[in-house]
Amino acid sequence: MPTETTNGHRTAGKLRAALWVLRHLGTPEAKAPDVQRFRRKKVPVELVGDGLRTLARDLLLARSRGGERWRAAVEVFREIPDFLQAALPGSTMDPAEEAAFIAGFQEQLTHYKERFDVLPR
Repeated sequence: MPTETTNGHRTAGKLRAALWVLRHLGTPEAKAPDVQRFRRKKVPVELVGDGLRTLARDLLLARSRGGERWRAAVEVFREIPDFLQAALPGSTMDPAEEAAFIAGFQEQLTHYKERFDVLPR
């Protein structure tokens, strides 16, 4: 049974996916990050930091691209506060927490790919 900490890591992974999708919708970045990269830093707050810092810029870039990209960006942007309801884990992940983070990322990314045709399959 997952612990509360593991659930926090899963939510942090979902946030990481939302931030990547928002960046992708505003820029030509076509390939989702390799989950193996997440194992290098191992601290969720660091794994989402860049995306949180560029959130407004990425949203404005998606707006400039218009159409389906803009509509998808608005939906993703509105979901981000839900992922921030609890504090982001700020310590190094153990293997179970790392697995939960990666599972959350993959689950959310799959969900967005099913919802938005403008994302790479």
